[in-house]
Amino acid sequence: EQPTDRRFHQLQFASLASGSASQAAGSHLPKPRSSKLARYLQRRKDRRVHRLFNQHLATRPPSEETFSMAEMFEPTHLPWPAVSADIVHLHWISFFADYPSFFQSIPKSVPIMWTLHDMNAFTGGCHYSGGCTRFEQGCGHCPQIVAPAADDVSCASHATKRKTLRQKRNFVVTPSHWLGELAKRSPVWPKRTEFHHINYGLDLEQYRPLDKQESRKQLGIESDAILVGFGAENILNQRKGMTHLIGAFEQIRVTLASNDGSDTATDIDKTVDQPLSGLPKIEGLLFGSGKISELDKLPHLHQMGFVDSIEQQRLIYSAADLFVVPSLEDNQPQVGLEAMACGTPVVGFRTGGISEYVRDGETGLLADVSDQAGLAASIIQLSQHAELRQQMGRRAREMMEQEFELKTQTQRYLDLYRSAVS
Repeated sequence: EQPTDRRFHQLQFASLASGSASQAAGSHLPKPRSSKLARYLQRRKDRRVHRLFNQHLATRPPSEETFSMAEMFEPTHLPWPAVSADIVHLHWISFFADYPSFFQSIPKSVPIMWTLHDMNAFTGGCHYSGGCTRFEQGCGHCPQIVAPAADDVSCASHATKRKTLRQKRNFVVTPSHWLGELAKRSPVWPKRTEFHHINYGLDLEQYRPLDKQESRKQLGIESDAILVGFGAENILNQRKGMTHLIGAFEQIRVTLASNDGSDTATDIDKTVDQPLSGLPKIEGLLFGSGKISELDKLPHLHQMGFVDSIEQQRLIYSAADLFVVPSLEDNQPQVGLEAMACGTPVVGFRTGGISEYVRDGETGLLADVSDQAGLAASIIQLSQHAELRQQMGRRAREMMEQEFELKTQTQRYLDLYRSAVS
């Protein structure tokens, strides 16, 4: 997954740049010589962009989901004579490309392949809409900005995208069918746009199952408890669902307490097939940036911090008995795929691309979105049944080998490249 709050992006095939947003938008890209008229138009644009930013985004809380404008303060041209590529393959270009100047610098005859990692390419600025469907009509009155209005920044950005993409040969690729269906509903794409689905691919030699006890030993975890894993680049991102995971563990704790000498049934009691008194000890295994303030509601927690090493990730996934992906809205979160590649079953909400690889009862368990009791019941069910965990873990690894292998992804892109240039 190309994470939305890490400012690194790719421009593949042309091999133009790989750097931060400030570098990508900087002066190292040659800019065409400007006439007096061009300078006047640029000044008008600057005033408009500053006005929209100051009015709708400048005071937006940084804890909110990422929101990005289609126009930037500086133009970002591709130096086309130097690039001269057969295909321009885009990934996450927010804060990287100024739509008007960037797409204008790509000849109309050159196919643009665009792998989407969230919704931003076809909305007025949001990266996940939270169920809002205004992007289907051109946005405006955006619920994610300050002072929403009919002609707000979301409306302006949506119109800019539609205008700059209408003369292009667009090939849109989405890792999840969920994201693909949403993309098709947006009017930013011209009618001849092609839509394709290609799963993320993982190097399954790198992400592979390791011995569970040896993995725990290397992580410094001396425990025979059931380890429930959770990971995200930023665990405080509300969309990633840490609040709901905390709520699920609180429900487990309350339910266990109520079962000690009490016959009162709870919602969780009704969804598990064995008495909760036989539930083994549960501990948490967490990685990602950010700190949790509600530690008292969680079981004993092993915090790994921010992890960007595949070797460390592999140990964490293998050490866990099950992994939880409680995102409220997501494309195809890679943390779940990586866990499955390491033979660990996944519990999550029935939303977005998660339900496309967490196959309920086969590679993991699903609960309805925001259903903390259902999430708790799924955690309990897998915690109680070692054989079921192992069975689902094996099936998860098989699914990864059949559908999410890196070579499979590569071949599908090569086939699409050939089709686009033929």
